[in-house]
Amino acid sequence: MKTIGKIPHLLLYLLVSLSTLTETIYSAALPNIAEQLNTTGGIAQLSTTAYYLGFAIGILTLGRVSDIYGRRPIVLLGIGFYVIITFLITLSPNIESFIALRFLQAYGASVGSVLSQAMARDSYKGWELSYAYAGVGMVMSVVPSVGSALGGYIIEYYQEWQWVFKSLVMFSGVSLFIYLKFLPETNPYIGDGKNNRFYTVLMIALKDRTLLSYALMVGAFNGMCFGFYIQAPFIFIDNMGINPSVYGKLFMILSAANLIGALYCRHLIKRLVGTMKIQIIGLSFSVVGISSLLILNYFASQNISVFWAIIIIFVPMAIHLLGHALIVPMMLRNALENYQKVTGVAGSIFGFLYYIITAAVNFMISSLHSDSIDNFSYIAAILLAMCIILFYYLFRWTNAQKNLSLEG
Repeated sequence: MKTIGKIPHLLLYLLVSLSTLTETIYSAALPNIAEQLNTTGGIAQLSTTAYYLGFAIGILTLGRVSDIYGRRPIVLLGIGFYVIITFLITLSPNIESFIALRFLQAYGASVGSVLSQAMARDSYKGWELSYAYAGVGMVMSVVPSVGSALGGYIIEYYQEWQWVFKSLVMFSGVSLFIYLKFLPETNPYIGDGKNNRFYTVLMIALKDRTLLSYALMVGAFNGMCFGFYIQAPFIFIDNMGINPSVYGKLFMILSAANLIGALYCRHLIKRLVGTMKIQIIGLSFSVVGISSLLILNYFASQNISVFWAIIIIFVPMAIHLLGHALIVPMMLRNALENYQKVTGVAGSIFGFLYYIITAAVNFMISSLHSDSIDNFSYIAAILLAMCIILFYYLFRWTNAQKNLSLEG
């Protein structure tokens, strides 16, 4: 019988870091990729859509497999596959092979998302689980900005996008070694997944309006976040001529906002503030941020200086991402409360749904590619309005369920 342990917080955060870093470190390299692979910015951005599609498929399949065979072996296999594919990306001769390999890379990277959530749920309960998810939220908030900054330095120093992926090979190789030595098995129900028919859980999930609402909202928030990372380099590097390293430093503004949001989230949890209230606070920050972005860019002139472009774009995005750091971890924490014994399967279905939404948002941004923030701000405003409506109904459903429980 396998020994079951708890995943240490540091290993949990490292597992999340791989997928989050992969999604953003190549942001500053996008103009360079478009140039060296002889394609347009919009086509280069489609590699991100392919990435999220591969991520969604990986999440859909690997969660169930981990229910049957355990979390640890699937993490090791997934990261090993990731290392090989990431190395092959550095050899891509054209944009078609680059996009195809990014799809496969995402499949391996997806273990960092779906299994980090499953292993957290295996290991912690109650406020400890909320605390762990707040920590995950901190990582998901800070690492994208760190990745963008690191990618900017790599591109400026080496002038070749391949070095971005070579650095990922090194990082994932070290991570694989650490997982081999220290990652415990956390699934106490190994093998039980064989008795849980995937399609049965799928049919239940597709009728669960709470789960579907959370999937749409998480997908929309992730789409806005990562959509900005693929749009920003063409505005500041390609159009305004900012050096990639300077561009990367700009994301420290977002990193600071994300860190503040994540720390505030942990503070609220320690004070035993309910997850629904934390989500309302986060949503309020996002409304202020996206509204400011939309209004400021509506009145901004086309010949605006770099300094003012940074102010009217990065400050509103910082406010929005502060809200993101509050609301998304609590959504992830709440979505699967009723799927405890099939966490891997339910988590894979949930992750698949919200990453399909993320991919769709990124496809829209790629299709409406431009060297300004206008199209992005319109898409973000529409998505946020959708989230407000969904959250309102979710709040009503939750209260109705509580009232029924009290009456019972």
